[in-house]
Order: sequence, then C-alpha cells, then structure tokens
Amino acid sequence: MSEYIYRGAIENLRLYGNNPLVFTGRKSFEKIKPLVEKYLNNPYYYNDFSTNPKYEEIEKGINEINISPQTIIAIGGGSVIDFAKVYKYKTNRKTPLIAIPTTCGTGSEATQFAVYYKEGKKQSLDAPEVLPDIAIVDSQFVENNPPYLKACTSLDAYSQAIESYFACKSTDESRKYALRAIELCRDNLVDYVNSNNPVYSSNMMLASNLAGKAINISRTTAAHAMSYSITTKYGLPHGHAVALNIGKLMEYNKNVDENSLNDIRGIEFVKSRMNEIYDTIGIKNAEVYFKDLFNKIGIEYKEYKSDYIDPERLKNNPRKIGAY
Repeated sequence: MSEYIYRGAIENLRLYGNNPLVFTGRKSFEKIKPLVEKYLNNPYYYNDFSTNPKYEEIEKGINEINISPQTIIAIGGGSVIDFAKVYKYKTNRKTPLIAIPTTCGTGSEATQFAVYYKEGKKQSLDAPEVLPDIAIVDSQFVENNPPYLKACTSLDAYSQAIESYFACKSTDESRKYALRAIELCRDNLVDYVNSNNPVYSSNMMLASNLAGKAINISRTTAAHAMSYSITTKYGLPHGHAVALNIGKLMEYNKNVDENSLNDIRGIEFVKSRMNEIYDTIGIKNAEVYFKDLFNKIGIEYKEYKSDYIDPERLKNNPRKIGAY
C-alpha cells in the first residue's frame, strides 16, 4: 500500500486519474470537485447510494456500471470508501483502489474491512483484498466541514484508537499506532472542531489514519458493537453513537477481575493498558471526561439503548460483557 499524507497531497492523484471510476458523496463532493477533477482524465462518476450504504444499492451499482476503468477512486467519508471497497470485492476487480477521505475519523483508507447494511442490520466485510492500494490523505478536504460532522468523525477516530489500545487482539504495533492517535486527539480534537486552522486539521487527519492502522490489526471492541443498532434505530451518526459508550466502557474495563477477564494475557496486562490510556489522556474518570468533551464540541450526551450487539466485537473486549 502506498500513502500520501500531507496538506496538498491531492496532487498525487495525477498519477492515478486516467479513465477512472470515481465514487463520491453527493452534495459534499461539489465543494471539492474543483480541487480534484483537474487531475482526472475521462472520469465516470457514481454516487447513487446513501450514507451507511445498503446491500441493494451495491447490487444496483454493480448492474448499472458497465465500464472497464483503469483505477477505482473513492472520494468521500467512510460510507463512500466502504461502498467502493464492497463494489470492488463483489465484482472481483483487480483494478487499483485509491481512497481519498474527506472526513476526519473513520480511517477507512487504512483498513481491510467495510460496512454496509442488509435488511437494517450491519454487515461487515473483512478481507485483505478490501485494503485500498493507495491512500491520499489531504487535510484541505476536512478543514471547512460543518462542526457536527467534524465532531462525529473525530470522536470515531478517538474511540477507535482507545478501543484498539485495550483490545484483546492488540499487538505492540497496533498499540504504537493507537497511542499516537490518542495523543493527537487529546491535543487537537476540540480545536479542530471549533476552528478551521490547518494545523489542527492536519493533526486530526493523521490521528484518523493512525487509528485506522491500529484497528486494522486489533479490530474494535464493545463500544463499536453497541453503536450500530443506535445508528440504525435512532439515525445517530456513527462517531456520535460510538463515543456515547466509550467513557462508560473504559470505566467498566479498568475494573476487570478474574471472573470477568476476556484477555488471555491476564489481569495485570489489561489493567496496565487501561492505566496507560488514562495517564496519556490525563484523566481519572473517563465518563466524566467524555461528557465534558461533548460539551466542549457542542454535541448532546444522551443515553440510547442498543437492540443488537455484535458478539465478535464483544469477544474482543478485555472484560466480558453479558454472555460473551
């Protein structure tokens, strides 16, 4: 995988822009189109799908797109990149996939999995073939996003980094990525949401990418498991839904005991990892911290009930939850 991660990185698109199939958002793409299309030759644009793409939309795209592109380019948030990933996988194309994120949070450009919905339930695709071949991470595309979009996507990155750090499948490599992402979110998230300063946007784009690399190794845990039905049932954006649970989950995990241990590396290992997260952020109570963070970035902290919880992600949580 090749990566270009800096402000102005879009210039590298000229290397991959000949006869491309380009998946985009709808209204969101219009604002950045002038920055992009000058690097494209004979593009075929497609955007007939929704946020949190549905299985039937993917099938429709497969039936409607009748071209042989030299590259597949996904320019958008996590849903756009996920749609492109699933499309490429289901059509079994060997065409290179170039992922260009326009939101600061999912890290989808650095992961080998994608999410879509079938009959209202989240489906996960996890395969090495889904990892993009090229990532172009340019903070220009996220500086002027609406504050609520900035908040939701940044909270997703923060939650991913934290979950990755304490996940049962974490490794030395994944924790290295995750810890740096946590530090960047700690220092830049509030200012990124509340300003258009390119320094904060560049730092948060790096945090998002690192968090993506971390979860690509470790996967996510219970906070993500509980978030998907909240998004489906209440229409709450994914990052907002995840972050509502992350503080409570951190408090829960730090009190692990022999009867609730999930991680085979032992209680001391889990507690040490939890202490490192708390020390890095500089907090004593994670639930209090996240409630305060929500207030600083102007979004609502509210209780929602999860109807369905992904059991695989629960198994990756260091402390058992329910029957898992």
